[in-house]
Amino acid sequence: MLARSGLKTRLCSVVGPKYLFQRSAHRILPPEFLKEYIPKIDVTLLDAYRNRFIPAAGKKSWEDNPPLAKDEMNRLYQELLPHNLDPRYRDKLRERLERREMMLRRRHLSIPEFYVGSILAVQVADKFAPDGTHRFVGICIERYNEGLWTTFTLRNVVDKTAIEIAYELYNPTIQSIEVLLLEKRLDQNLLYLRDAPLQESRVPFDMTPIPHPSNTPVPVNTKKVKLLPPPWKFQWFLHGYRGIDDSMYDYLTPRQLDEIQDKVLLTDRYDLMKMYRSRVCEEEKRVTFGDVILQHQDLIRYHEQRRRELVEQHRTGKALEKTTTTSTG
Repeated sequence: MLARSGLKTRLCSVVGPKYLFQRSAHRILPPEFLKEYIPKIDVTLLDAYRNRFIPAAGKKSWEDNPPLAKDEMNRLYQELLPHNLDPRYRDKLRERLERREMMLRRRHLSIPEFYVGSILAVQVADKFAPDGTHRFVGICIERYNEGLWTTFTLRNVVDKTAIEIAYELYNPTIQSIEVLLLEKRLDQNLLYLRDAPLQESRVPFDMTPIPHPSNTPVPVNTKKVKLLPPPWKFQWFLHGYRGIDDSMYDYLTPRQLDEIQDKVLLTDRYDLMKMYRSRVCEEEKRVTFGDVILQHQDLIRYHEQRRRELVEQHRTGKALEKTTTTSTG
């Protein structure tokens, strides 16, 4: 059935007393077909409007213009930087809460600066010990993980037996961490000491601390360690350790030497994106240390207030002793 109304023609079907129009001869076209484009909004003007009228909820001032990461922050708080940069396993809110928890832990434990190769003395609470504490001295052979899960391993020789103890850096049972010798090694870990002679891992338990001058670079120990004859616990020759003596290659077979050559020819060292994804970028450092600097200042204020309280308690105690002695005399 055709229904005419002036110049317009509509096609409709009759269903009872109603007309259902199927199609309209006059279409409303989008502006792109009519060549009528709406002017785009300038991005800078939009950002200026948002910053003026819509402040970001929970955004700190240092996130807009974060300070530069200082060398002191990088040395003192190595474990606060994220190591696992895969976005599938990251949660920035969790990282911020962990940083806050770690800074609160530092109010009760002084964590000094140390690296792989430094000699440490760690004292922990032990209910089975005669005096309730246990002290272990050793060389730091590994420091891994990040945040609250930061772990470091000490190695020493006791009764001709190599002993390794792994400590969680923020474990509440740790009472003190003392650096007896501050130095670095050529490698990121010293796990190859497990296949080295025992004298390479022996440290005296009564070692006196060697002071390190402030504002001076940390010395690097370039010592080369000779490994024992194979079998070894790991294929150290495939991972480019610089702290292993070249005498290690005398024990290798021609097939193992070919494996080293194939490892050298890999193109991973030229993969720039892999290098970028495996390192913390400068922007990430600025944001992380921006939060850390604020909490570091709170930590300094807390220690200053605590020191004043202890001094005041000491003075009041001395005054009470003086008054009691004068009254009895």
